[in-house]
Amino acid sequence: MGTSQSSPGPGGGSPLVPPWADDQPQVPLPSSPSSRFQPFRRSFGEFVRTSNQSALKSALGHYARKGTGGSDTATRRLGNTTKAGAALYSALASGRGTGAGDLVLDVGSLTGMPCEQAIDTITQSLTPIGGDSDKIRIALKHALVEALDGVSIFDPTSITDEIIVNTMIAYMAESIFLQVVQDAGKAWIKAETPSQSIAAENSLMELIKVEVDLYMAPLFSENMRTLTNSQIINLQRSVISAVWSEWESYL
Repeated sequence: MGTSQSSPGPGGGSPLVPPWADDQPQVPLPSSPSSRFQPFRRSFGEFVRTSNQSALKSALGHYARKGTGGSDTATRRLGNTTKAGAALYSALASGRGTGAGDLVLDVGSLTGMPCEQAIDTITQSLTPIGGDSDKIRIALKHALVEALDGVSIFDPTSITDEIIVNTMIAYMAESIFLQVVQDAGKAWIKAETPSQSIAAENSLMELIKVEVDLYMAPLFSENMRTLTNSQIINLQRSVISAVWSEWESYL
């Protein structure tokens, strides 16, 4: 993966939810706890150095409870992510998705393209402008590449319900993973070798994907292609909330 970083990440005094990410700006936010990332980064650094799964669970417990302020604020922090996820779902389920600048992507127009080129077009079209755009772009492309693995020529009529579900699971798992990676900041420098960093990334990603799959897959029903924009946003929010509640139980 190679996505870990040595930058400091957000400071402990930064807002729990940046204004540009908040999808519920009318609801007051709790105060940001002082040094809110410190326990998380300390335990996460130990995990990176030792691959100790207990340290990882302790880190995620601190991250969910204090670092991000609980599941309610976490869903708001990922507000841009769930909006882009709704556009991704719409593009796959109905063939039309609204992306950056309210431009509508007609997926049918990509028929016959090399799949890699079609994926790039979908990703670029659905990536919002501004905050979190880099993480969302990476997550969109990762999800599409994973779900369409082995497909050489893009054909939207061959996108099955299973492909849609797998894409949404991969998108949400990658989005959460990237947020944790960013917030871990310099905890990654505890890795003594590149292989330790890669092993930590793989272990973290696997845990997140298992949990997202567990909570997201059952929420899709037989009429899954008829979900509205607000319904798919709420579905993603419920998954984020469930994952954060799971992490809080680790402490």
